[in-house]
Amino acid sequence: MESEEILLLKRRIERERQSRKEAERILEVKALELYTANINLQKLNEGLENQIKNRTADLEKSRARYKELVESANEIVYEVDVNFKLVYINPAACHLLLYSLQDLSKKTFLELVDDSHKETVKNYLIKCLKEKTSQGYLEFPAKKKNGDIIWLGQNFQLEFKESDDGFLTFNGLKAMARDISEIHSAQLELKLNEEKYRLIMENMNLGFMEVTNDGKITRVYQALCNMTGYNENELIGKSAEEIFLPDEFKSVMHNQSLKREQGEISAYEVQIIKKDGQRLWVLISGGPIFNQKGEVTGSVGIHYDISDLKRVQTELAEAKEVAEASQMAEQEFLANMSHEIRTPLNAVIGMAHLLYDTNPSVEQIEYLDIIKNSANFLHALISDVLDMAKIEARKVEIKNAEFDIVGVLKSIHRTYELKSQGKDVKLILDLDPQIGVLVIGDELIFNQILNNLLSNAEKFTDTGYIKLSTELNKKVGENMYMIRVSVEDTGQGMDQQKAELVFQKFKQVHDKSSSKTKGTGLGLAIVKELIELQGGIIGLKSVPNKGTTFFFELPFELTSKKINENSEREFDEKDLQFNNINVLIAEDNALNLKYLSTLLRKWDIQYDYASDGREAIRISKLRKFDLILMDIQMPNLNGYEATISIRSEFGPNQKTPIIALTASAMVIEKDKASDAGMNGVLTKPFTPDQLKRTLNKYLNKEIEKSEENAENNKTEEVLIDNQINQAILIDYFGRDVDFKKVVFETFIEEIESQIEEFKVLLKGKKWSDLGELAHKMKPSFSMVGLQKTESLLKGIETGIIMGTITKEIESQIDVFLTNFPQTFNLVKEEYNNL
Repeated sequence: MESEEILLLKRRIERERQSRKEAERILEVKALELYTANINLQKLNEGLENQIKNRTADLEKSRARYKELVESANEIVYEVDVNFKLVYINPAACHLLLYSLQDLSKKTFLELVDDSHKETVKNYLIKCLKEKTSQGYLEFPAKKKNGDIIWLGQNFQLEFKESDDGFLTFNGLKAMARDISEIHSAQLELKLNEEKYRLIMENMNLGFMEVTNDGKITRVYQALCNMTGYNENELIGKSAEEIFLPDEFKSVMHNQSLKREQGEISAYEVQIIKKDGQRLWVLISGGPIFNQKGEVTGSVGIHYDISDLKRVQTELAEAKEVAEASQMAEQEFLANMSHEIRTPLNAVIGMAHLLYDTNPSVEQIEYLDIIKNSANFLHALISDVLDMAKIEARKVEIKNAEFDIVGVLKSIHRTYELKSQGKDVKLILDLDPQIGVLVIGDELIFNQILNNLLSNAEKFTDTGYIKLSTELNKKVGENMYMIRVSVEDTGQGMDQQKAELVFQKFKQVHDKSSSKTKGTGLGLAIVKELIELQGGIIGLKSVPNKGTTFFFELPFELTSKKINENSEREFDEKDLQFNNINVLIAEDNALNLKYLSTLLRKWDIQYDYASDGREAIRISKLRKFDLILMDIQMPNLNGYEATISIRSEFGPNQKTPIIALTASAMVIEKDKASDAGMNGVLTKPFTPDQLKRTLNKYLNKEIEKSEENAENNKTEEVLIDNQINQAILIDYFGRDVDFKKVVFETFIEEIESQIEEFKVLLKGKKWSDLGELAHKMKPSFSMVGLQKTESLLKGIETGIIMGTITKEIESQIDVFLTNFPQTFNLVKEEYNNL
């Protein structure tokens, strides 16, 4: 048995052997790891060397590209050292500054700056150095080698390094500068222009102000300060609305602000409050301010003081009211004067006509001729004055209709041919054979023009001839021609100086001692006004003691209807069928009553009479009359009031034709007669023939029926609007487009409901309510330029007031409703065009 010591030794030896083996194993592993690491390190070193080579190559390429870019750049690229000496500069500097590289290498940066800005640039750089600013931008003028100046815009970068004591010290500057001479010139020009326009606005007292979207003031000019009493510091940053605007104008400004947000420009008038509390009227022309993205960032307003203009407008409005009142008073005076003169004149003329039928002696006939001629002259004088008054008041209406112009010329020629009997004067008519159809124009005015010219020729021509001639002249439109009419005489004539006066009012060119110059001097003035009113021209040629030729041209539309196929039926006494006719005369003037009653007895017409309107109503309730002749101005009740009463109350004469007898020739009187329910107007003084025509029209049933049928056939044609009457719109709105929009929009919104109400009332036959609705709707159609539709509603209203619904009224209602969609579309089209 081994000893314990030997066992212990063996164990120790075994442990050491195991330890040595483990150590050898670990050493082998570490050796392998070291080998692997060395291999990897070797590979890494090889890759790093390649990477360094590649990066070095890339860097060289980048430096080459950078150098190529810098060398080929159009901008100046340069570097300076701590003393601002140029250490590098690219070729662009040589090109722009005209120096060589060698010249520039000897200069400092500041030597290139123009003397005018050298101190400014130096101070700016010193400031950057003190504040350790690393980047900046600077604009300055540089002096070229030839002495010229070039403006440079320069971006620069300052380089700093940390010293041993820890402070940053300047280590140089790198910069890139480009030529901004054109930009600088443009900016300078813009600044000069801005200054110029600022001075213009200041001199024109135009207050300029800019505000933000929320109304804060950002800029003002001195003119606005002078205008309002504020200084600039008191306004900048404040709300323009709170400082300047009275409460009643804030809604206006709100609407304008909405327009600015939409990018709209507009002008408007408001009052502003000055610093001292006084108010000032200004016209503001405002527009939006846009940023680079096209967004509205605010608005600009130019204010013009229009207080004096507003004051003038107020004075003009007051003057207009005075003038209109004066014109109304003048018209009333003329109407009253007309009535007061025409009423007795009617009796004078009428009695003269009746006395001719009493077998007067030769001496009495001479006296009657004097009375008749004097009365006719007085009548013509009054007519001329009233005609001129109507023309000046723009009350003359051109009523275009078909008529036989050749027949008119023949008729008036024959009239003056008979009038010139006993004088050594021949009347000649020379008609253009090309005029063989009816024309469309105003027959009444055409006849009046011819009468005035022929009357003038007849007055001053004692021997020789008077020649009336026509010529179809130039074409001025589709089927529209100018017709030239000449009146040539061999009378006294006149020199050119006097000829220039003949168309002036109240001017007479002949010897005042001559009896031939009697009259107002209005005849030719009226002729000229009437011709020009229709778009025509008039002139004259005259030679003293040889004669005068008046000529005028008027536009007429030629129809396709030949004259011989459409000649109007002339009045003939055999047409009269006055058997068993009863007439009521309402007349308060004894002479006129005598005149009328004598004529009616002569024609075997039975009559009754009333001396005032109240008595006329009483008599009209007693028995049926075929016709009522109603004087307008009567005591107790006038003719209008009496007619309305007869038409409104049930009685035997509710539908009887009523003819107004009035001495007034004013259009307004005729309109009032129609509105009151009268069928026609007979203007005093009237001749027996004129009265006879009126009786024939309303008492000869066959003729009346024929005329009524013809009129009914024209109702739809006459009373339908095919287009908006632009002249009416101009009268209503002038140039106020906003007001016009409001009216048209209101019409479109309300009219359809009124039409539906109209249809309901019609279906229920509620005639009274229908008449009131027609009355209510009339002005609406007038204000949108549908004048014919307004007249149609007026006819419906008048017919309903008269108390009996006739087929004519029902036809007018049908025309109105049938054509409403068409007229409504006209209004909508006009509104859309706005």
